[in-house]
Amino acid sequence: MGNVAGDNRPVIVFDLGGTWWRLAILTPSGVLADHDRHPAVTKAGTGSNTATLRELMVQFLLAQTRRLLEIHPGVVDVGISIGATTNGHTGQILASAPLWGDSADPFDLRATLRENEPRTRWWVVNDVTSLALAITSRPEVRAMGVKIVAAVTVSSGIAARTIDVESGEVVLDRVHGIQGEIGHLPAVVSAPLSADLPVCDCGAVGHVSAIAAGKAIERQLAQLASILGADATTEPAPLARLCAALEHNNPHATAFLDSVTAPLARALLYLLTFDPRIDHVFLSGGVVDTLADHYMNSLYRCLEADGLYLVSTHQPTVFRDRISRLESDGLDPLRGAGLFARRQSLPATARPGGRNH
Repeated sequence: MGNVAGDNRPVIVFDLGGTWWRLAILTPSGVLADHDRHPAVTKAGTGSNTATLRELMVQFLLAQTRRLLEIHPGVVDVGISIGATTNGHTGQILASAPLWGDSADPFDLRATLRENEPRTRWWVVNDVTSLALAITSRPEVRAMGVKIVAAVTVSSGIAARTIDVESGEVVLDRVHGIQGEIGHLPAVVSAPLSADLPVCDCGAVGHVSAIAAGKAIERQLAQLASILGADATTEPAPLARLCAALEHNNPHATAFLDSVTAPLARALLYLLTFDPRIDHVFLSGGVVDTLADHYMNSLYRCLEADGLYLVSTHQPTVFRDRISRLESDGLDPLRGAGLFARRQSLPATARPGGRNH
């Protein structure tokens, strides 16, 4: 795992996303043991206010940690990957549209947990940062010879992180401690989507996540159900119905998919333009996993329609060469949370690369 792993003690790990809350023990050998998952407790799902949702999250973390400590009494560290914008310099959670909607009151989750359960060392990290750490620990990625990669997740939210493969360093805004919140960039809406700009979970109008994130896609599919065709109505979920329609070469489904990948494609185009150090971009998340090659081919079509100035002219395959779907079991944020906890528990002088919240 290179030098991002720190020591190899077992770590209790959590991944708190907008759909599932997962937990496990990351063993010294890197295996995830006692893996479990629970439906996420969110504003969209419950209608509860932010204070209540945060309290429910804290109680969930405490209860599950205490349960695992009974089974694994020697564990000292708990790593929490969370689908929220965090200040990497302080560890404070700044906002989470998938979890808490438009609330933007800072929340020191780590301090709250430490006060309630002082037996363990608590570490909180953004979920895309934890994903990036897990990616850079993969032998096949390190064997690629790449120096800087970007991890992009497309699930209930959208975000990116660029990371130095060797050191594990994620460069952050010096003042605010954030990086890669591309889901909250403004997006252009194209047909067949409504001309009315959709509202993002964060409360703003017309963000990339409001069009291209998983729940946004499902909402749009509900309004445009006719594009899926009558033969696909037996599938259990909107994304599965869309996938079935794409498998049947439904042209309306293809046009719809291109319209929801276009905002992300434009964001990635800007990312590659402004940061030429990026050797490769890895995409993951529920939307990418469900739609698989259909999603990637749509993204490539949108990117190639614009092109990377002067680069695409000489290397027409540049996007297919530099952007790929991460083959994953969906548990990499758990692994990354464990890697983060291990490196943060080291003395400051022994940590490679610096902070990575």
